[in-house]
Amino acid sequence: MRRLFLAATASVVVSLVGRSAEAAGPFVDAPLTLPPLHFSADVGIGFGTFQPLTIDPNGTPILGGTQVGWGTNIEAAVGLPYVGELGVRIGYRFGDSGIAAGSGAGADHFGRLFDPIVSQPGASNFANPEIHVRGNLFDLQVVQMALETRLIIPTDSTQIDGQNVSSFAITPGVPLRVHIPGFLRVDTGLYLPISFDANTSYSLDIPAQAFFELGNGFVGPVTGIRFNAPGGGVDSSVDIPLGIGGGYTLGGRIDLKVQVRTERINDPNRFSQFLGGGFGVGLRLP
Repeated sequence: MRRLFLAATASVVVSLVGRSAEAAGPFVDAPLTLPPLHFSADVGIGFGTFQPLTIDPNGTPILGGTQVGWGTNIEAAVGLPYVGELGVRIGYRFGDSGIAAGSGAGADHFGRLFDPIVSQPGASNFANPEIHVRGNLFDLQVVQMALETRLIIPTDSTQIDGQNVSSFAITPGVPLRVHIPGFLRVDTGLYLPISFDANTSYSLDIPAQAFFELGNGFVGPVTGIRFNAPGGGVDSSVDIPLGIGGGYTLGGRIDLKVQVRTERINDPNRFSQFLGGGFGVGLRLP
């Protein structure tokens, strides 16, 4: 009986080791959607520039000097049978108040490494939590397309000018990933962040990122285009983000990441209000 137990245990260990070794791989080969019973987690620290807005006694808005806010991002996801990938994300903005510090800078967003989609209503120190579900439409190994939905839960009760700045938001999307195994990964797709508040706003976001594998390291440009419709009589606008990201993979499972980017390279205030960056670590199991 003891020998049978030891043999069964050894068989399970060998099987798990084999699956883990098979799953280990470079960053550019990571799948778009987590397979069943696979797990990922990311922690990042971000910074962002902003100019605080004040109103003088005559009612004239005045922009202050450029400041830097800091924030952090924590997220995790798991692959589930029949469901696909299920994940949750939370963030925190450091400073005396969210709206005056990290929120104005979007610092927790910049701590979200290589996820350029902007949909984070709320102005307190704790960012509204986000839940996402993603399932593959097809997976041809070198080309993967999925359907994704992100939900922002409005837990923030901050008010500005008598209005609650926290709002429910939903982001349907169609992410697309292209691989040249062991060499290149391209991330793009189409996303539609919608924020429901006094003035419903939406964006049409088309990210474009490419990462080249260099040994155990990876590096590449991050860009795209974003069409914004704020509502409430505010003019529409177009953002063209631009930056660079990279990192180093340890053992095929731990990704050290870093990025620097501006959300609006097409704006004269591209560095004083829209510049940010971050660094962090990601874990992929098995």
